[in-house]
Amino acid sequence: MRKLSVCLLSAALLCALSLPVFGAGIEKESTAADPARATVTVSASSSVMVTPDKATVSFGVTTQEETAAAAQSKNSESVNKVIEALTARGVEEKSIRTEGYSMYPDYDYSESGDQKIIGYTVRTSLCIEDQEIGQLGELFADCVAAGINSVDNVSFLCSSYDEAYEQALTDAVAAARSKALVLAGAEGRELGEAVSITEGMQDTWARYDKSSAMSFAVEESMDEAIPSFQPGESEISASVTISYLLGE
Repeated sequence: MRKLSVCLLSAALLCALSLPVFGAGIEKESTAADPARATVTVSASSSVMVTPDKATVSFGVTTQEETAAAAQSKNSESVNKVIEALTARGVEEKSIRTEGYSMYPDYDYSESGDQKIIGYTVRTSLCIEDQEIGQLGELFADCVAAGINSVDNVSFLCSSYDEAYEQALTDAVAAARSKALVLAGAEGRELGEAVSITEGMQDTWARYDKSSAMSFAVEESMDEAIPSFQPGESEISASVTISYLLGE
């Protein structure tokens, strides 16, 4: 009987040692159960207003004549005069880009539905970049006198874009931390260090590339009417998503 009792006791001890042990050690490894591993994730954005100081301008020279050759010749002459006016203002020829060129016939439609070519239209589209907004009016006046007869687009850019965006980022990070502090406090927890920071999509439409800057020679005021350009303000925005650890 004693030997049998010893064997049964040994077997019971062996079974007990082979069973899994549940305790604080395993719970501590669980992220959900460990306060030190809990996090809060917030997103925030901020904007900085800046005044543009550069401009990109697209304009066109359109001519009409009875023949295609005459329309093309007249258009080329006018475009050359416009380029001369630009270079006289200090714009380098390499900075003047031809964006488009088109030629098409002009029709006269009779009541019977017949069509007759009565002439040809030629249009050349040009683009100049990195213009000082303060000098844009006089530049336009010179170009109109030289032959441009349509303006397609004027885009205002900011040479201080990078500085403004960095400030917007800094403000967005501060706003994110403020939100995280509120959320942590609502749960009765302390806000720990940031464990991840993700920058949102950056919109660089207003960014000016300083590598292609041009200089202009400003002359005396002209007799022609000079247009006025008011750029207003541009909004430079930044956004971030940040995860913080939560303490006790």
